Amino acid sequence: MKIITVANQKGGCGKTTTAINLAACLGKKEQRVLLLDLDPQGHSSLGFGVFNEDARDLYDVLTGEIKLEDIILPNVFTGVDVAPATKMLAAAEHLPVRSDERDIQLEKHLASIRERYDYIVIDCPPSMGLLCFNALTAADLVLIPIEMSLFGMHGIDRMYEIIHQLGERHGRDIPIRVLPTLVDSRTRLCRQFLHEVGERFADDVLSVMVQFTVRLKEAVRQGVPIIAYDPTSTVAVQYDRLANELMSALQENVVAVGKTEAESESEARPRLTAMKRVFEGARSRLGGHGGKQKVVLRIYDFAGRDVKLAGSFNDWRPDQGVVTRTENGIVEKIVMLMPGAYEYRLIVDGVWQEDPSNPEQVSNYSGGFNSVLQVEEEHETAGA
Repeated sequence: MKIITVANQKGGCGKTTTAINLAACLGKKEQRVLLLDLDPQGHSSLGFGVFNEDARDLYDVLTGEIKLEDIILPNVFTGVDVAPATKMLAAAEHLPVRSDERDIQLEKHLASIRERYDYIVIDCPPSMGLLCFNALTAADLVLIPIEMSLFGMHGIDRMYEIIHQLGERHGRDIPIRVLPTLVDSRTRLCRQFLHEVGERFADDVLSVMVQFTVRLKEAVRQGVPIIAYDPTSTVAVQYDRLANELMSALQENVVAVGKTEAESESEARPRLTAMKRVFEGARSRLGGHGGKQKVVLRIYDFAGRDVKLAGSFNDWRPDQGVVTRTENGIVEKIVMLMPGAYEYRLIVDGVWQEDPSNPEQVSNYSGGFNSVLQVEEEHETAGA
């Protein structure tokens, strides 16, 4: 069993939305998942349409009145159970607990269901207190969603410090992954924050980011995750990629256990993040082509499928003037372009869609989105 703790002390960063949709995507992959709602607001429970103010929650478990198994709501979604929260859970912050056991109360109760689940996703409250400390201590990986704003960035360094202190106190390493959320890279300000996130948190930044879209709010209103409400939407694909990446990260962490630092470093492959692919690209200068530059778009997760590229650079004619190659399951589309901004779409098995791993998008006349490609001066641009 692996525990993924979704935490950020700032509200409104997409924390609960991420917990809900991550749990749902893991469940659809035939994993046994428990979504543990530790936020007294009960929004994870609400997001699956099972909120009940009179429900028993973790407060009753921590006080010893009932067992954790007794509060679990089974099969709220494919492969997903929910342990709900109510406002009573806020009182857990004031329970009398021995100081040397304050951080491990949750871990003790989770031991009884360890064989029942493959993954537990914990939705933390938007504050640093007893509940959050317990969730962080129990985690095999901490996922920090960051909203693209100054308020979103503020306090993340402090979170890192707390996580490392808890790890040192309990003699274990707690991996951290950072997920940019509410991304609207049509704005210059958002792109600036993306750059800053990539620079400050380096390899902890995931290779997927979640765009801003009203579809997520519509899904919550219906009490279902986005993969049930609009499974073909870009954001549904993004959350599915998030689930894949975290599963891989946790598996890699298991393999690395027991190896020396030198062995781990020698076997570790550099993990290019989406930040680097989109905003840094491959900075290789190329010779003259009448002012045009070689542009390589690397398209992930479509191995074995028919993928074509059309955009404003080829009059929206699929694969006209485009060279295609596939390497290690990654489809590469190569075009020669002048510096500037271009709109494009992918045609996957005959179906037109935006590039799900490129957060830069603009609305089109058909009510969907076109992906945006920025070609800078004298650089090979590696698209997502």
